[in-house]
Amino acid sequence: MKRALLVALAAVSLAAGGASGDVGDKVKLRAQLGIIYAQNGQYEEAKKEFVTLLEEPTGRAAALTNIGNLAVLDGKVDVGLENYMQAVALDTMDAGILLDLGLALKMAGRDEEAMNAFSKALHKSGGEDQAAYLLGVKTDSDTSKGKVTKLSNEEIKAMLAKARTRVPAATNASTGKDPAPTQIVSRPGGARASDMGVGPTSFYWKEK
Repeated sequence: MKRALLVALAAVSLAAGGASGDVGDKVKLRAQLGIIYAQNGQYEEAKKEFVTLLEEPTGRAAALTNIGNLAVLDGKVDVGLENYMQAVALDTMDAGILLDLGLALKMAGRDEEAMNAFSKALHKSGGEDQAAYLLGVKTDSDTSKGKVTKLSNEEIKAMLAKARTRVPAATNASTGKDPAPTQIVSRPGGARASDMGVGPTSFYWKEK
């Protein structure tokens, strides 16, 4: 019932957003609706929303990221990789996309490339804990299997810890202080999965 209510509310909000003519709101609301569908196991409905987002220039990165997630869910890791790589090229600010890319590379057996993607993501997100949060991975001793990546939370945390050693210890030359982390431009969809009661997940779902 709760999930159905969330879908209904998102659909109503999308209709209202479309009527107002605010493209940014419309993109975010459509992405949110697709994410709710996906986290509810309604993958065809989710894909329809994300494909529609491809028509919006400001929604393409979110659409490609989330379509990539659906492809990996369907066991098509190669298709997921193609989508993530296109999304990374479109949105160079969002560490979450790099995390999804890194997980898919790991699944494909491309460990060195996966570690490079994770290292970049840690640098952009501002650290290991923030990266784990973006993926919805608990930072306690939770060892439940990620239903999406088939990697346990402990395995993912180990990857993040290893990637941390590769993050450049750069400082601001004028102040001697560490540079501020790059701003994350989408909230973590993965972390919100627990709020919706859909179980553990190891994906970053992009809203905008």
